[in-house]
Amino acid sequence: MVRRFHVKFDEKKLTANAGLAHLGRFAEKLKLPKMLTQNISIKRGATAGYQVADVVMMLAMAVLTGAKHMSHMFIIRSDSAFRSLFKWEQFPDDTTITRIFKLFTPKNCKELSEVESTARKKVWSKKWFGRITLDMDSTVRGVYGSQEGAEKGYNPGKKGQKSYNPLLCFIAENRECLHNWFRSGNAYSANGCVEFMKECFAKLPKRIWKIAVRADSAFFNGALFDFLEENGTLYLVKVKMKGLVALLETQSWQKVKNKPGVEKTEFTYKCSGWKRARRFVAIRQVKEYESDDVLFNTPKIEYQYFCYITNMSLTPWSAHKYYGKRATSENWIEWCKNQMASGSILTQKFWANSAIFQTCILAYNLMVWMMWLNDEKGFKEEPATIRMILIHVAGRLQYRGRQWFLRLSQDYVFKERWQMIENSIQALSFA
Repeated sequence: MVRRFHVKFDEKKLTANAGLAHLGRFAEKLKLPKMLTQNISIKRGATAGYQVADVVMMLAMAVLTGAKHMSHMFIIRSDSAFRSLFKWEQFPDDTTITRIFKLFTPKNCKELSEVESTARKKVWSKKWFGRITLDMDSTVRGVYGSQEGAEKGYNPGKKGQKSYNPLLCFIAENRECLHNWFRSGNAYSANGCVEFMKECFAKLPKRIWKIAVRADSAFFNGALFDFLEENGTLYLVKVKMKGLVALLETQSWQKVKNKPGVEKTEFTYKCSGWKRARRFVAIRQVKEYESDDVLFNTPKIEYQYFCYITNMSLTPWSAHKYYGKRATSENWIEWCKNQMASGSILTQKFWANSAIFQTCILAYNLMVWMMWLNDEKGFKEEPATIRMILIHVAGRLQYRGRQWFLRLSQDYVFKERWQMIENSIQALSFA
């Protein structure tokens, strides 16, 4: 049984999100608030209580605590300890935050993206990969309402529902989101894919010398392959075209060693409108046996086909396994959507929604970068896990002897990990 007790609401400077101190300190090391102030050209009056950079950081921190709607900003608005720690003694209400994001234009969204790119280059100056894999994907974010730019399009979850259709690119080696486009729901996935890829390449740190691209069938586009080949980029893309099964059935198939029921083939083929033929590799697996002849029970074999186009020197089976690793990027998309609120915090304005979407991705990347540089063992944990063990930590903020103290429970399970991350962030220095 629970002990008999009384409740009093008289404590001050308590927080349930003490772990935001790590992310705030890491953002300061990157000079992220300063870069937002200097580079986003939206100017507010001298008497304005809140600047755009403040609101972007406020929303990013709220998302890191688990906010999924604008009304959830109360999580940090009501947290006096957190606000004191971040020097946000005044905090805007939901309508003010929404109104400020409605000031964003395409130009300002690009400026926000450039700030993120600058922060990325600082992070990669400390730790980097020479060879990377870019995982390209699109996703559907359904909406309930009449938001600007939300249109009916491809939506397998709820057919006929209005939605947005963002394009995303992740770096497989550290799971950060390199680039994103917030798009109308009726945009075909391959629309603008070449321009999107050019922007992805422009955002890459200079130390990267080898790039491989993996993408689903939405990126099966001849112009994209031309661009990648011209830039010496390796690629593996799932094939999507009319008559694919009929084409595959005419090929010569061979058994895959030690894989019962699995066969492989490869061939060159030139699609309509292409400049030249390209290499296709395919796998087929026995799906099921059916019998149309009840009398003699003659089996009919049905296959499940997997076909890819590539300029990589992979066997069909190796290509199939390599493409299978791309499935992890779908997990990252779900993390961004369901754990970091990307696309769920909406206004009626398209470019405001785009800026909010980018802010959520920035919050996701800030968490990824912090863990990557400061906690090698745990940087692959999903946001919900990091949030549970390192952000949702009870604490008390005190000011004594002209110093601020953040006091945590002596029974906090992850004390050593907290101190290790804190010391690592303190030692960081970016140019």
